[in-house]
Amino acid sequence: MKIHTTAEWDRIHEETLLYRQIESNFSGYDFVKTEKSQWSEIQYYWADLSSGIELDIIDERMFLDYNQLQCHDDSQYLTSLFYLSGDHQVNHNVICPGIDGVAAEYTETKGQSYLMYLPNIEEIEQYRSGDCWKVLRLNTDLNTIRRFVPELNTLPQQLQRLIEDKNPQRFHFNVGGLTCKMQTIIQEILQHPYQDAIARMYLEGKVLELLALQLAQLTESKPDAIKVTLRPQNIDRIYQAKDILAARLQNPPSISKLARQVGLGETTLRRGFRELFDTTVVGYLTSLRMEQAELYLRDRKLSVSEIANLVGYSHLSHFSTAFKRQFGITPSECLAGKKLLLP
Repeated sequence: MKIHTTAEWDRIHEETLLYRQIESNFSGYDFVKTEKSQWSEIQYYWADLSSGIELDIIDERMFLDYNQLQCHDDSQYLTSLFYLSGDHQVNHNVICPGIDGVAAEYTETKGQSYLMYLPNIEEIEQYRSGDCWKVLRLNTDLNTIRRFVPELNTLPQQLQRLIEDKNPQRFHFNVGGLTCKMQTIIQEILQHPYQDAIARMYLEGKVLELLALQLAQLTESKPDAIKVTLRPQNIDRIYQAKDILAARLQNPPSISKLARQVGLGETTLRRGFRELFDTTVVGYLTSLRMEQAELYLRDRKLSVSEIANLVGYSHLSHFSTAFKRQFGITPSECLAGKKLLLP
């Protein structure tokens, strides 16, 4: 299959463009672009934030097969990628020789986050008809990272070298699965109700929080290649199981029913949650319930007992115990406006 340079692809894309709409200064973003061509349909959000971080969100569906050559310049950026999961999301294949410890051909997987530093390198991104993927990307200026050096002295040596060296080595880490807190923040970024200066301030705070969570996750686990003990079709089924739990917080299926529903054995389902999300099935469900409960409590429109019922707890004491275990305060204290004691 022919490999198109970025300039070639841009030209062909323009020639086959069916429509384009651009909104400037929208919801805190510098611009939001929606367009459709014979190649793909895309919605693209971009913001250049004062913190030294560029935020962009790409939501794209491919109509044709093609390979695109991407040439990275010498910009001093640390790039974070957060791939959202969903029924229609697919994995993203990349050919990029020249990264120590990483195969020349690798796959970035939905539901995972990646951290990379790839200046002065070429990569081929592979797209297939029917592919649909949604990714949030942060490009963080290294000077922004250096401002927080005293807080980052426990990071892996590779990242320390990135901060300290004049010519740091390239790297590409699979940091791990998107945690419940990461998913909550991403949804808050995607769906916030603010405009103008308030929206900008909100995005600044959420982006820094998301980056901090990724770096914290990096300190707690050894960066590694994508786990390969699970078959690709089983990975998709485990993500399907995760989405089912997220949609049924009030009345989730049992583990055995969930496994049957997605066509897996219980052992594979349990192992998959451990490998992909670094938690158990019950642990994931509980964390998601608590994250949702906290949003309800901060909204202050419902009572604690009503919120407990909404997230699937029939016993208020069990709900309060789980909430305090995760956040360090009781639901009543959260409702009263007390700050969380735990991340």
